[in-house]
Amino acid sequence: MTNFSIGRRAVLAGGAALFAPRLARAQGQTLTYVGWSHDEAASKPVLTEAFDRFRAANAGIRLDTIGFPWAQMQQNLVLRIRSNQPMDVAQLAERWLPQFGTVLRAADVREVFPDLEQRIDPGLLRIGQVGGKQLALPWTAASIGMVGNRKVLADAGVTEMPRSVDAFADALRKVKRSQPEAVPYSFATKNNLTMSPDFQVWLWTFGGKLFDAEDKVAVESDAGRAALTFLADLAKDGLIARDVDRPDSRRLFGQNRTAFYHDAPLARGFARDNSGQGAAFDANVAAVATPVLRSGDPTRSLMWGHLLTLPNPRGARIAGDSAGPKLMRFLAMDDDTQLRYFRAVGLFPVTRSAIASLGSDSYVVEWTRNAGTAEMDEPSTWPNAADLTNIVGEEVQAALLQAKPPAQAIADMASRLRRATANQRRT
Repeated sequence: MTNFSIGRRAVLAGGAALFAPRLARAQGQTLTYVGWSHDEAASKPVLTEAFDRFRAANAGIRLDTIGFPWAQMQQNLVLRIRSNQPMDVAQLAERWLPQFGTVLRAADVREVFPDLEQRIDPGLLRIGQVGGKQLALPWTAASIGMVGNRKVLADAGVTEMPRSVDAFADALRKVKRSQPEAVPYSFATKNNLTMSPDFQVWLWTFGGKLFDAEDKVAVESDAGRAALTFLADLAKDGLIARDVDRPDSRRLFGQNRTAFYHDAPLARGFARDNSGQGAAFDANVAAVATPVLRSGDPTRSLMWGHLLTLPNPRGARIAGDSAGPKLMRFLAMDDDTQLRYFRAVGLFPVTRSAIASLGSDSYVVEWTRNAGTAEMDEPSTWPNAADLTNIVGEEVQAALLQAKPPAQAIADMASRLRRATANQRRT
């Protein structure tokens, strides 16, 4: 997510012009792909090779790949729309979809790929859905989930992963007694972009929501106060540390100085790098189901993934064997391509068969299972998502730093969210 503000009306007004040449270009089988992953150091080699294999297998299609840094991707998508530049397939982060699915007027890919639910589990397909439509195809999908360090826990005498909130807190106390200088739970405490998602997971765990089904602010509730009080108490007891962000948590984890934190599935790769032990460190890395308040409750995590969309402003029927869908199927529904990507950078595949082939990898199996009940980042469905994220993060931080009692922080969060959404409509 970025603080770049999208002028939705201006974008939509000029959006149709962007795609006017699309049908004409399609007749010549020119295909423009816009994304960020193929320009990143870790994934560039494997994706360059994938695009080359696609070109070799589809000699009649001229594939142009346009890349931008992740942090500049949203801004450049808007600029390409405004400047009438071609875009046939676009890569999105899952939290951008509610806005860009509309801005790009993305096609419902269920109408393009009739075998979609046969190839990809419906639980994973949810990440690409908005308003009952499948506006994007998952390319890699999982969650921002909890990661556990088996060595740190074993050294503290914790013999199994905690399943309840109470057992989780007890495990943190044991880690603190065993290793006083450790950060037992590396909860994000200094970056709103990570504090807001981490807090939402616990808010959902305690039965709360930021917003209800009618788009009204709902965080000022017993569940909201209980969730933030739980976290504030952990901070007060030294089980959560100040000034911690995701990169800090990754380093602490690789140094065996934290027992739990939240991350994307790439956590195992970060642990390999930060430990200096490579794959030998894998034995310490566990995909953990977020503890639950009551037995039988679903474990909570945040939807996470990379998506592929088909911009389609005219609403024309898109044939599954046309250039754009061919590329999407090759990247996101071809097992060989999916598994090469996984082996190169650790991003999980999405097809049922590719996931099944990794059945001996407990990290993948457990993480995928836990992600089945993941929920969408709530601020992301609002046009002023960045503002809402900052509000949530600021009030959570105020409680963790003991600048406000948790109940006051929740009340202030609710008041600020009401003002910020008063004249807005959720996607």
